[in-house]
Amino acid sequence: MAMRRLVSSPDAVGNLTSQDTEVPTPKANECLIRVKAFSMNRGELKRSQNDPLGTPIGWDVVGVVEQTAQDGSGPPIGTKIVALSLRSEGWAEYVAIPTRFLAIIPQGVSDTDAATLPVAGLTALYAVEKGSRLLGNRMLITGATGGVGLFAIQFARMMGASAVAQIRQPAQEAFVRDYGADEVVITETGQEAKQFAPYRLIVDGVGGELVGTLTAFLAQGGTCVCYGSSSGNEMKLSLADFYSENGGQRTLYGFTLYTEVEMESASSGLARLLRLVEQGRLKTHIDRAVSWREAGVTAADLIGRRFSGKAVLHVD
Repeated sequence: MAMRRLVSSPDAVGNLTSQDTEVPTPKANECLIRVKAFSMNRGELKRSQNDPLGTPIGWDVVGVVEQTAQDGSGPPIGTKIVALSLRSEGWAEYVAIPTRFLAIIPQGVSDTDAATLPVAGLTALYAVEKGSRLLGNRMLITGATGGVGLFAIQFARMMGASAVAQIRQPAQEAFVRDYGADEVVITETGQEAKQFAPYRLIVDGVGGELVGTLTAFLAQGGTCVCYGSSSGNEMKLSLADFYSENGGQRTLYGFTLYTEVEMESASSGLARLLRLVEQGRLKTHIDRAVSWREAGVTAADLIGRRFSGKAVLHVD
């Protein structure tokens, strides 16, 4: 049976085009999912710019179980699920997903909200959980207006930390405060973050020289979790900032979601996130909810930072 999917195309708008292919045949531990919606992440779009023509794409998936797993590990046919497609094949009409990477969506959670959770939600959750002794201490979130940043602000508050949000534009301050930021630092270099130091935890997706500056503001025993590098991979670090200043014992942690889900399954993490959304304790921010026919334009706008939060596309 044939289906449509989105694939990389260097000459197309947003580097995306549609392609006809065969519906995948799931393995024994996989469910076949009829996709209803997906959300976009800047990381996968930037990667697609360098992928060969025709490379599949898509991490975040919401859909309905079309065929249950043969080994009995998955939910029954007709169950609504959210999933993480580690093979990056989710922007399609159908996708095969191992059961340990999907979770059942409760009735009180919309498809649109659920679609934002796999990459941004899990990244924020697992990154914040790298911190210790957060209760009563400060946590700094860089790139705070993005999907990961907005979730991380909320998790900081849930864990009893004071959330300090780093942004680049003054106009963004009210936005991040609405999601729970206790303090806001408007800076591109990071120097202004010193006023609220020390930080027990820094969650960073910006990278570059910003990280080199911020590590000096870690508390004794503090951790800087780096999950992205939108400003570049190169930085200058002072080793003295890690072993002598402020008592030392500081850690720089390289975060990759692909390996984090080996420590706790995506299924388990997604179930936790869904409960928080259902309880009204975790807010999503969806700037665009459109048809997947608008994928190219939406991808170009996301890469160009022409909106904040998440874009959710419905497969129609």
